Amino acid sequence: MIQRLVVFLQPFSKYLLIVWILTILIVSSIPSIPVLKIHTQSKDIRLDYLIHFCEYGLLSFLALLTFAGRDFRLPARRYLFITLGIVCFAMADELHQKLIPGRTFNLKDMISNLTGIIAALIFCMVIFRMIAAPRKGQC
Repeated sequence: MIQRLVVFLQPFSKYLLIVWILTILIVSSIPSIPVLKIHTQSKDIRLDYLIHFCEYGLLSFLALLTFAGRDFRLPARRYLFITLGIVCFAMADELHQKLIPGRTFNLKDMISNLTGIIAALIFCMVIFRMIAAPRKGQC
């Protein structure tokens, strides 16, 4: 099921990637966004860390899908360069927020970004390998 969805999304991935990058840039440029929290009896749970995880997980997935090629094979070097590019973008995005009124650089946000990037990298490595394996026998 997931493999079919990934194969379906691949032709549109570069457009989705551009839209997602623009969305990240626009939202991170909005001054003084309130922090979303779930209030429990013992403590508050901040949802912005989950949002950062998902935001950069999706960015990584779309970037890897865009550069995977039709055969869903990515050399290790390409995985590395794409991942480093996304990490640099995440760091630049967090630093950029220091210039926005009411926003700050948050190390925990950066850790959430990196965790999302790593999770998407592992997800893509597994899924791409599953998709590419049956295609290998067809050639």
